[in-house]
Amino acid sequence: MKNTVFLLIVGILLLSSFIEVHSQEVELEGLVWENNLVNIGAVMPERGEGVADFYYLNQTDSNAYIKEVITDCGCAVVAYSEDTLASGKVGHLQVTFDPESRGGSFSKMIVVKTNVKPLGDSLFLEGVNVHYPNSPESYYKVKKNNLGFVFDQINLGTLYTNKPKFKILDFYNFNEFPVQLNLKQDSLPSYVKVRMVPSVVESNTRGVLEIEYDPSLRNDLGFIRDTLKLSVLTGERFELPIHLMATIHEYFEPLPVSQVDKVPKLKINEMEIDLGKISARNVVSRILTLENDGPLPLNIRKIVTNCDCLTYELPAMDLQSGDKMDLVFTFDPKGRKGIDHKTITFFSNDPLTPTKTVVIKSRIN
Repeated sequence: MKNTVFLLIVGILLLSSFIEVHSQEVELEGLVWENNLVNIGAVMPERGEGVADFYYLNQTDSNAYIKEVITDCGCAVVAYSEDTLASGKVGHLQVTFDPESRGGSFSKMIVVKTNVKPLGDSLFLEGVNVHYPNSPESYYKVKKNNLGFVFDQINLGTLYTNKPKFKILDFYNFNEFPVQLNLKQDSLPSYVKVRMVPSVVESNTRGVLEIEYDPSLRNDLGFIRDTLKLSVLTGERFELPIHLMATIHEYFEPLPVSQVDKVPKLKINEMEIDLGKISARNVVSRILTLENDGPLPLNIRKIVTNCDCLTYELPAMDLQSGDKMDLVFTFDPKGRKGIDHKTITFFSNDPLTPTKTVVIKSRIN
C-alpha cells in the first residue's frame, strides 16, 4: 500500500515537472515582436519611399539569428542584421516600401524565419500608396481656397463603435504660398482628429490630411454626415470645409454558442410589408409589432426611416423579456408615382442582429 502511494506521488511530481518544462519551452519559443503590424500612413512618390521599423526581443535561452526573410511583393525590401542576437537582447528589422507600385491601400506580409522558429513569424506592413497624377490640375478638380481635392465628399464607409477609422485625404496646394493647419482647431468635434503631412505643404506641392474618426465618441448610429471646418494658416487664417459621410453600427463581441439564448432578441412580426396599390392623394398607416424574444431587457437604440415621407410613433424604447409593443408608421405618397420602396431600420442591443431593416413596398397611382 505504501509503495503504491509512493509511486502515485512520484508520478504526480513527474507530471507537474513535465508541464512546467513544457510551458517554459512554449513561453521561450522564438522572438517576441514589439509590433507585428506597422501602418506607415500615406506614401507619396515625390516624398520618397515609406519606411517601417520592427523591433524584436530574443526571449529564448540561446543565441538567435534570422535565416531568411520572405515578402509577398517586390515593392517591400527588408534590411536586417545577419549577426546572432544574444538572449535578452533587442534586434531591429527595417522594411522599405517602394511607392512606384500599384496605388491605393496596401497590406504586405513579411515572413521572418529564424533558427529558433524555422516556420517563421508573420509581420504586416500597411499604408496608402498615393500615386502622383499626370495632371494635378485636372485630377484635383474640387477647389477649396485654392486647395485641390479629388472629391467634395469623403465616404468613410462602414464604421463600428469598437475602433476608430483612419482615412487618408490627399490634396494639392495650388496657392502661391505654403499652408499648414492651425494648432488650435476650435471647430473640430471631439470624435475627429486631423493631421497634415507634411506639417507645412509648400506652394504647388501635394499633402495629405490624415483623418481619425472615432464612432464611439460620435454617439450616433446609422447613416451620418459631418462637415468639418479646419482652421488653416497661410499669411492669414481661413476655414477649410471637409464633408464626411459614414454608416455607424454598434459593435458587440461575438457570442459563444452557450450564450445565444441568454441575450435580448428583437423580433418583428413582418420584415417586408406590401401596401399594394395606393393613391398619391391618400396617407397610409400600418402597425408593426415588436417583441423581446430574449430573457434580458431589450433597448431600441434608434429608429431611422429613409424618407421624411415615412414617420412612426412608438410608445417606448425599452421592452422587458416577453413584452410586445406596437409601432405605427405613416407613409405620405404625395408627389410620388410608380413602384416605391421605403425602409425602417431598427438599431438595438440585440447582439445577434443589432440592425434590422423593414422594407415597405407600394405601387403609387
